[in-house]
Amino acid sequence: MVTSADPSGATGRWVLELTGSGDHSPACRPPLIAHATQTLGPDALSWAVDLGHEMATVIISEMPAFAGGEEAFQTLRMGTEASVISGMLTVVTGDPAAVRAPQEALDGDRDFARRGIPLDLVLRGIRIGHAMTSEALIDAATRLLPEPERTAEIRRTSALLFEYVDGFSSSMATEYLSEHDRWVTSAAAERAELVRQIIDGRPVPVPKASATLGYPLERHHLAFVLWHEPGTSAAPSDLQRTATRLLAGSGCSATLVVPYGAASVWVWAAWRSRPAHPPRLVLPDEPGTQVAVGTLGTGVAGFRQSHREADQTAELVRSSATGTPRGSRATWYADVEIAVMLGQNLDLARAFVARELGPLAADTSAAAELRDTLDAYLSSERSLATAAEILHIARNTVAYRIKKIESRTGRDLRHRRLELESALRLARVLGPGVLTKEG
Repeated sequence: MVTSADPSGATGRWVLELTGSGDHSPACRPPLIAHATQTLGPDALSWAVDLGHEMATVIISEMPAFAGGEEAFQTLRMGTEASVISGMLTVVTGDPAAVRAPQEALDGDRDFARRGIPLDLVLRGIRIGHAMTSEALIDAATRLLPEPERTAEIRRTSALLFEYVDGFSSSMATEYLSEHDRWVTSAAAERAELVRQIIDGRPVPVPKASATLGYPLERHHLAFVLWHEPGTSAAPSDLQRTATRLLAGSGCSATLVVPYGAASVWVWAAWRSRPAHPPRLVLPDEPGTQVAVGTLGTGVAGFRQSHREADQTAELVRSSATGTPRGSRATWYADVEIAVMLGQNLDLARAFVARELGPLAADTSAAAELRDTLDAYLSSERSLATAAEILHIARNTVAYRIKKIESRTGRDLRHRRLELESALRLARVLGPGVLTKEG
């Protein structure tokens, strides 16, 4: 075992001087974040979060098998971030054996096994992560430490990280193989594969598929995607209980719940007769649990389409997340359909919003106030009085703001109304994802 050469604990303390950008919120769960904050400090933790985000991006770019939308990225990022934190703790404590493979990494490992990502790719991802962590920490030591301590500390850091990643790789391989063996022999695997076939549009025998799933595919369906936001403390298994409570009193005749990833589930509810109104949902009390809802569909095609809508809605909500866990909420596809369709390419959406809104596209409270005023004004057919009622402000205030908007944007609000309202919708739903940062 490699241990610190300095009994006072000074060796490795340079890690605490690292600082991050603050651009990314932590993906790991509160217990690990609290421990890292206490041991490393908030600045060094921010550095770890940045590196974990970069590692996940690089791994997906080199091995597309890990891709699969925002949910798959966040699952991978949770593991890479946790491994960076553990590597830093190893350097600080000088004891690799005391730093076990974090639960976040093991959760992601089990997800990789269930998704059929080969073990050799998982181990390759670990090697990429180790190389990036080693290089980043050694570069930092080179910057922060003077000679003669630098050379000895770089040698020590390299040895510690090699010893840590050896144990980490072993734990990950063991967990992967155990989960793979459990999964391939389970009824859950058969059901998940069947659901995948339906979603992918492959033909299935409806009576047999319904019997396998224990769910009537020929009925009327409404699909949901439930997930925990990064940084929440709820366990993945809590989502299945949440899904059951979600539909209490909805009148549905059957439900299907399929775990997906490390922090989300796919859900379908079926009705014998097409309901006249959308069901009332029982949202969970815990913060950070989000629900995306599709539209009602019938038969296998409706089962598939409603899920795709819920999945796209979930992607939209995830992409517009601020990084701070919010209160639980449900987002219906019907309410954000335009934003979903227009926001498929964030770069194009951002350019569109900037072009249509001009200075109103700024990510500031002042610009947001003007966007809200313009939205109310247009939705009320350009009635100052009605807009004032919607916003609960004086009519003269609305008139003043509209003149200010016309002056600042230099456009006639009667023209290109569809584009203008679409840009406002994107700004409202996607927020900072398509707005212009100051400076």
